[in-house]
Amino acid sequence: MTQPWHRIRRICLLAVLIPMFAQGEMLDGSRGQIRFYGTQMGAQVEGRFQRFSADTHFDPNDLAHSSVHLVIDLDSIDLASEESEDEIKGTHWFNTAHFPQAIFDSSGFKNNGDHKYLVYGILQIKGIKQYINVPLEITQAGKQRVAQGSFVLLRHRFAVGDGTWAATDSVKDEVVVRYRLMLNP
Repeated sequence: MTQPWHRIRRICLLAVLIPMFAQGEMLDGSRGQIRFYGTQMGAQVEGRFQRFSADTHFDPNDLAHSSVHLVIDLDSIDLASEESEDEIKGTHWFNTAHFPQAIFDSSGFKNNGDHKYLVYGILQIKGIKQYINVPLEITQAGKQRVAQGSFVLLRHRFAVGDGTWAATDSVKDEVVVRYRLMLNP
């Protein structure tokens, strides 16, 4: 017969473990990368975000219950130029003083075969919410699962580069976003 304190210990252990598994995989910038590529005056501009977190629940056999909640710290932008970084954090671009984060919340997944998916969701930048579709490919790198993909974002849909920067003759509207996230095995 099991002693009562053994049952209590098991219940306490389950109370700690169940929420940990229910939260899914928590990722941060050290476990992947989010890069973007734009065009300014005909030259390619490359940048990345150094801090982000993702809470993912992904099961290819249960896409209806899969989800992604991604938060990007816009102040962590790296353009390899402090002057450019200060400008893009300003009111005409990301306005990080008032909108410090970009947030993506998935609303659904579609299996496109061969470990490729389309993730539907809402991206919020500068308080503006837009529906986007994000291609996703899941691969294996040793014991590590890798989630990666790329998509084109139109900056004007989020008022990124407004005012004198709204015209697309000097800074193109299309921004290519590439991501690669290392998931827990």
